[in-house]
Order: sequence, then C-alpha cells, then structure tokens
Amino acid sequence: MKLENAHLMLVLAPDPERAAEVVLRFFARTRLVRYDRVEVDREGSCSADHPEFKARLEEGVATNRRVLGEIMAELKVAGVRSLDDLAQLPQSYQSKLAHTAAHLLDGFFGIDSAFFNLVEDSHWLSEPLAREIAQDPEDYHLLQVRAEIAFAQQRQLVSTMRKFES
Repeated sequence: MKLENAHLMLVLAPDPERAAEVVLRFFARTRLVRYDRVEVDREGSCSADHPEFKARLEEGVATNRRVLGEIMAELKVAGVRSLDDLAQLPQSYQSKLAHTAAHLLDGFFGIDSAFFNLVEDSHWLSEPLAREIAQDPEDYHLLQVRAEIAFAQQRQLVSTMRKFES
C-alpha cells in the first residue's frame, strides 16, 4: 500500500532542467516530509511565459486556500470559535488540524501543500514576486511533482523510532 501525492512548486531557475534539480534537491534535503519516490512531471510543468502558467498558479493557491478553509470549518465543528479556544484544545486530531493550518499560514511545507512557492518559502504568492515574474517570466517555473510513500517502509521506520515512557 502507498500514499501518492502531488505538489505544484514555483521555482526560480534559468531553465526547466535546473528548476527540476532545485525541486529534487529540496525534497532530498527537507526534514519536513520524506517521500520514498519524487519525480517531476515534465508534461504538467511550465515556465511563466506559458499561456497556462497564471491559471495553474492561481489554481494551486486556491487549492491551498480551500484546504485551509476546510481545516478551519472542521475546527469550528470541534468548537473552536476564537484563538482563546485554541489554547483550550486538547492534544487530538483537532490540535493536529490546527497545526496543519499554522503550517499553511507560516510557510512550512507539508503533505497538505498543494502549491508551494520555493522562492519565498510560502504557500501563497506575494505581489512583489508576482511583478517580478511578469518582468522576467523565463526565469520562473511551475513544476508538477508526483511523490509517494510506501507504507510498508514507513512501518519499518516507525518500528525503529525511540519509544518514550510516561
């Protein structure tokens, strides 16, 4: 059994090949998410001078906003109405949702990151960077990444982790 995931990554690089190298190096070095296999889908990738670039970028950001909205809706169902309510939230599935929401807002990459801006370490796109992309579109690339985690390997990894006693 395996978990398959996809991410759309914004990269600053002089050409698509180097953009792919940047993305693969990011996944090889990040400690936030470990995949068993990561590959760049060249067909689903494009530079900023491609006619579909803007729409793909906006769709990726919108997906992140939708995921964040779904998390916030689940937290509301759990009774979170204010920041004070978060302070009273017990460690649970809901506290993990709050953690995921915080990562979407603060720019930590995670498996829930539909779109990730490697230029700004963000799930969004700033206005200054949008202007820069418009001025130099050949230097910016959106790469569609496919990744997977094999659960058999994950179980083996978990079994080797240190166990804490209460």
